[in-house]
Amino acid sequence: MTDNRYLVTGGLGYIGSVVVEELVREGAQVVVVDNGLCGTTPSTDPRVQTVIADVRDPLCLDEVIAGVDGVIHLAGIVGDRACDMDHTFTWDTNYLATVYVANACKRAGVRRMVFASTCSNYGWSCGQAADVLSPLRPLSVYAESKVRAEHHLLAARDDEFSPCILRLATIFGVSPRMRFDLVVNVMTAHAVTRGQVQVHGGDQWRPFIHVRDAAGMMISALTSEPRNHAEIYNCGSDRENYRLLELGMLVAAEVGGVDVLVNPTLDDERDYRVSFDSVSEALGYECTRSVADGIHEVRDAVRSGLYADITAEIYDDYQLTRQYLGARNIPTPRHAQAMSVR
Repeated sequence: MTDNRYLVTGGLGYIGSVVVEELVREGAQVVVVDNGLCGTTPSTDPRVQTVIADVRDPLCLDEVIAGVDGVIHLAGIVGDRACDMDHTFTWDTNYLATVYVANACKRAGVRRMVFASTCSNYGWSCGQAADVLSPLRPLSVYAESKVRAEHHLLAARDDEFSPCILRLATIFGVSPRMRFDLVVNVMTAHAVTRGQVQVHGGDQWRPFIHVRDAAGMMISALTSEPRNHAEIYNCGSDRENYRLLELGMLVAAEVGGVDVLVNPTLDDERDYRVSFDSVSEALGYECTRSVADGIHEVRDAVRSGLYADITAEIYDDYQLTRQYLGARNIPTPRHAQAMSVR
């Protein structure tokens, strides 16, 4: 990997900032394209070039993709609430921008593109562990936009372009661009600061993966030899599937002296357990961090005073997106106006 040059879209975000760190640690040169929504300070490392730009602009993509050896596409609007604020903005960013990145890769002769999709695509797994061939039941615009982007990438695949689709479990853990709107992180932060954990429902299944394991899988996919078949992998670990009540109890136990409050009202219909049988062999990467490890990590970071206010907008993608939309009144880039979502 030494001296290879890679592009990371959304490279200032929660996962992207970790991916960039790991790529640089392995000796790569990195180009980051990010719209700056997260407010994260760009890296000062000379091996990292940061371009503040919008992935919805194909002309920008042509410029930054020229000369790179591979692309990790992370840029997007993440989460149901953030995506529901402006559906046009969500489709432009999550679907159309993915089309633009894939097209730019093909024009530049870049064979490998890793796409960050989500296990939320399964929506409801009917009590079974969903594998990559299980039916997709997206229950939100967020998941729908990811499913449609997957479809485009599968259709665009050919002998010169080998996209790899990674359906990520729910992320947790400390990142340079921290988030406290993710269930493990926010439960742990509330356990530390409020002495309680709140669980809505409780019987719903969710799979989990540490942010650094997610980054490791992405880099392994980026540098692995493309297969002669479509590549879709669930990214996580079988042992890190939890019901939400089990998760709340685990957080309470690991933090100590914490009450678990259960609200039986469901505000999220998703309920999916996921199988990760094939990913370790396919990508050559094994997850090494458990949910308990992540709880300890977040607990210690919050207790240390690293975050002055865990409720600040900077740690919440919904709040950041709302602020961004209000401040910028997001126009559709002129290059996207003629293209519709089908």
